[in-house]
Amino acid sequence: LWRFVLQWVEKPVNIPLSLYSNFVVEQRHGFNKMTVRLFITDMIQSELLTYVFGGLLIPLLIWIVRYFGERFYLYLWAVCQVLMLAMMWIYPNVIQPIFNKFEVLKDEELRVKIEALASEVSFPLTKLFQIDGSKRSSHSNAYFFGFWKYKRIVLYDTLLHLKHDDILAILCHELGHWKFGHTLFNLIISSVHIFVLFFLYGTVMYSGDTSKAMVRQFGYGDSDAVMVSLMVFMMLYSPTEQTITLLMTLLSRTFEFQADSFAAKMGRGEALCSGLFQIHEENKGDLNPDSWYSWYHFSHPPLVERLRALKAPEKDAGGKKKD
Repeated sequence: LWRFVLQWVEKPVNIPLSLYSNFVVEQRHGFNKMTVRLFITDMIQSELLTYVFGGLLIPLLIWIVRYFGERFYLYLWAVCQVLMLAMMWIYPNVIQPIFNKFEVLKDEELRVKIEALASEVSFPLTKLFQIDGSKRSSHSNAYFFGFWKYKRIVLYDTLLHLKHDDILAILCHELGHWKFGHTLFNLIISSVHIFVLFFLYGTVMYSGDTSKAMVRQFGYGDSDAVMVSLMVFMMLYSPTEQTITLLMTLLSRTFEFQADSFAAKMGRGEALCSGLFQIHEENKGDLNPDSWYSWYHFSHPPLVERLRALKAPEKDAGGKKKD
């Protein structure tokens, strides 16, 4: 209950900012397709989902910490691994359909081409969807999900106006992430990160007088509540977390270059350049942002860097021919 009350302290600020972002900034640039009614509906549904999952998971977290004592981090980590895998199925199959309508891809010609591409790279495609992303925003997206041999591809309807070759190149980029095992690699990193986080929290929580002194210094008196000690720990840990976030951002950019290179090796480099440029132009993205700002904030490389990397093999080939 305390955690939910604390969350609502920020709502009077967050809700107006979100309204301004959607109905002023996004609207000004032609991206917002959301109505006020849809905004309110989304907010209510999101809150209800937060209460349902939070109401189930937070008591479970507290019980594990209390019941298993100093070795609670082992059991809490194990439960988190199960929940991570469960959410990989629950989100696309249960949660996202609450907000978006999933339909079988209507463009039969494109469907055949995508199935051929999946077969070419041995991607175990089982279903192909399009969703109504346009009812909220004109921004484009595409992704895949699923376990093992049961993969599904989802295209936002805002992407379907592109040329088929451009769409296939963008999907080839996404399949590059699968081919290089980026999703699995990120899952392993997340698993290790969570384990270390819980281990350090346990070390701090069971440090006796030191733990109690820290809680008192943050103004919580002699409270031994799990959520209080966890919140204090996360505040102390936040500088380290910022460093880890930066490292993950750098890794993400490396993965994006690798996925681009996969599309290029599949002979779709030129089409990928075309598709990326059109998406950036339509989304009014910064084509060449400040290098330091993008280095710290952007999980995807700036477009100029991606285009340069995609065209580098062509320049190298041209140079060898001249020689």
